[in-house]
Amino acid sequence: MRGWLRRRLRLPAPPTAGTAGAAPDMAAFASLADWQAAAALPRVQAQHHITLQVGAAAGAGGWPGWCGLCREPVVFALPSAAAGQAANLREEMSCPRCRLIARNRAAFALMLDGLDLDNADVYLTEQASLAYVWLQAQCPGLQGSEYGLDDATRARLQGWYASLGGQGALNERDVTRLGFADASLDAIGSFDVLEHVPDYPAALREFARCLRPGGRLVLTAPFIESAYDSVLRARLRADGGVEHLLEPEIHGDPVSGGVLCFHHFGWDLLDACRAAGFARAEWARTWSPREGLFGLWTLVARR
Repeated sequence: MRGWLRRRLRLPAPPTAGTAGAAPDMAAFASLADWQAAAALPRVQAQHHITLQVGAAAGAGGWPGWCGLCREPVVFALPSAAAGQAANLREEMSCPRCRLIARNRAAFALMLDGLDLDNADVYLTEQASLAYVWLQAQCPGLQGSEYGLDDATRARLQGWYASLGGQGALNERDVTRLGFADASLDAIGSFDVLEHVPDYPAALREFARCLRPGGRLVLTAPFIESAYDSVLRARLRADGGVEHLLEPEIHGDPVSGGVLCFHHFGWDLLDACRAAGFARAEWARTWSPREGLFGLWTLVARR
């Protein structure tokens, strides 16, 4: 992260260039062909081999490094490796201070870079989450939402949100019909949500509609880096029921217990973003061992 965030949080100045405080190494790719060319480079192949050894190197003690959001040395938690399992470098590597996992930290580094947090209008497609609660403390113009809030679910989720430190009442929005005015947002963050939206192109069109010119969409989702075509795992029938095309895949949820995954995305998601009205769309790959970020993929699209 840059100096504006350090000043906003009143944190110490970052170390000099080349130390653990340097910005993450990020490379952006506009097509599968671009990535295939990069993936053949010895440096990138070496990164792959290093990634396979992170769990063994971390062991039960975690991964010592530097949190780019907190701007301090930390030990990232890697409980999968501590339990002798395959290291989950995407959903773990949580910072003990901000409590954010690797994919959230990588996404925020891209989403917040150069953004004036004091004055920006930002929306996250989530609210009862550590990511939202962390950003809520930094950005007065932040809004978020959940979906499918009947009375019982709202009560349970509101309690969970409060336990995380969240402020205010939960909002409910459908990402295919957000209800914001045209060109009213500076940034949208969607973290592992789009794969649960049956009509994801409608959500992308809505994101583009709501963003101001130059505004950014930053999203994470299951991504098949070797494939152009996305995989459709399930779809809605005309009667509203679900047709499973592959074995049902349920992603964990703190309240409901699980949400069905409809899509695993390929590089064609970039084309879907461009068709939705984004001027530019790329998959960004972040490699920063010091920040516990090992080849994580994040989509960045500009209005």
